[in-house]
Amino acid sequence: MNQDFKNPERSNRIIDEIIEKTEFFKIIFESLKDLIVILDRDLKILYFNSDVLKNNLNYGNKEIVGRNLRTFIYNKDIEKINNIINKTTSNSKHPITEIRLKDLNQNWIWFDLKIIEMQDKKTNILYLFILKNISEMKNAEEKYKNLFESSPNAIILLNFSGIIIDVNLTTIKLFGQKKQDFIYKPIHIFTDLYPSEIKPFFKQIFKAAFKGIFPEPIEAQLKLNNNRLIWVLIQASLVKVRQSVLIQIIYQDITEKKKIQLLEKKFKEQLELEVEERTKKLNHALKEQKLYLDQILRSSQFKTEFMSTMSHELRTPLNAIIGFTELLLEGAYGELHSEQKEVLNDIISSAEHQFDMIKNILDISKIEAGHLKLNKSTFVINNIINQVYSIFKPTIDKKNIQFLLHGLDKQYEILADPIRVKEILLNLVSNAIKFTEKGTIDIRFKEKDKKWMFKIKDTGIGIDQKDFNIIFKEFKRVDSDYVRSKPGTGLGLSLTKRLVNLHGGVLWFKSELGKGTTFTFTIPRN
Repeated sequence: MNQDFKNPERSNRIIDEIIEKTEFFKIIFESLKDLIVILDRDLKILYFNSDVLKNNLNYGNKEIVGRNLRTFIYNKDIEKINNIINKTTSNSKHPITEIRLKDLNQNWIWFDLKIIEMQDKKTNILYLFILKNISEMKNAEEKYKNLFESSPNAIILLNFSGIIIDVNLTTIKLFGQKKQDFIYKPIHIFTDLYPSEIKPFFKQIFKAAFKGIFPEPIEAQLKLNNNRLIWVLIQASLVKVRQSVLIQIIYQDITEKKKIQLLEKKFKEQLELEVEERTKKLNHALKEQKLYLDQILRSSQFKTEFMSTMSHELRTPLNAIIGFTELLLEGAYGELHSEQKEVLNDIISSAEHQFDMIKNILDISKIEAGHLKLNKSTFVINNIINQVYSIFKPTIDKKNIQFLLHGLDKQYEILADPIRVKEILLNLVSNAIKFTEKGTIDIRFKEKDKKWMFKIKDTGIGIDQKDFNIIFKEFKRVDSDYVRSKPGTGLGLSLTKRLVNLHGGVLWFKSELGKGTTFTFTIPRN
């Protein structure tokens, strides 16, 4: 197809035959994957391969024939086409440009566009537009861009010559410079990013970029514009952006981790000196005291290391695992067969389960430490409940459960933390759906005694009275084959109760084995 349109004389003959409705070339065009459109000088549509048009934009002949193509082009892209046409001759060659066309459902679809100018038998100027659908590629790029910009770590993209192609928002904030200060400049001129002591590491990176095997991450100390020193973990990998393969350098701030390690070292040294001195005086008493102090130290160190590790070392890579696995599933790096997709879906499911468990543990720890603050505002509770219903609707429909709402006959505004209220409802409704195979789930909302009252009632398996005392305990689950068959960590209800209490409310439940469970919680109006 592309070879046919490189020669102007051959192009003219082909377009003449098309105008004369030669069936042979119509068959060829209709068999192509790219969209072929032939237009007159005013961009009035003369011909298109209808099947490809239907597949890409959902239009039929009646919606397209005789209309001006500008009607379907994104406003900002029309100028691109005008510029190309004004410079185009039958012998000219122009690079491919990207434009957006509106489909029948008013969506904008991305295409690569190549324009070829030709003439018919009467020497009238005609244009051949060759359009390749690149929407999937653009969506994948946008998804990567979102991950890139929202990363808590500084990320720099380099070409194989060490030239900076892009930096994310974290890099700009961390180093206090504008994006244009970085772009298209060699990284070695930035002494804050490229101090002399890590130059050997970067040399290894550029050598490894051609083989795809990168050196292990290293720790380094960087000096920022305000003379503040920070510790970072630097690691590198390859990433494909459009048609280019770039080197991705990630700077992860580990300053707090380093501070904790230093404090632990100093504390340990001091403690050992004190223990040694007191042992000389009260040997027996100090043995008991040392055991007690060591237990406190281990507990304190565990909690500190746990919070730091979970927030910095686990959540960040889990985000990357989920994000890049989704990119693989979407075909951003090539088509996958069914077994590969099944494995990748298992990876996402496991990563999301792990992420939820980490999030719940961290929230519980923050609440215990008094660090979790509510962001209260006035919002419409009807909207939150409808959002919860929408999230679980596919599962409800699949299990054929009847979902009932009561007490929402008008719009109710409440004062609370909307994100945490939604989390409370998500946890309770999720449990109800999880342990109900048939029957109904009933959500009731009402005002009672200056409080907002919520009830989530199900007709599920219920809870044995002997298990009532473990329902709100961390990592505790009812010991039954059915419960073990369902995913869960035993943290959801514990976190939910703490979030309700944080609002000044109360959470309780009633249940009977085999007949269902009702969870009720209140939130004060004021």
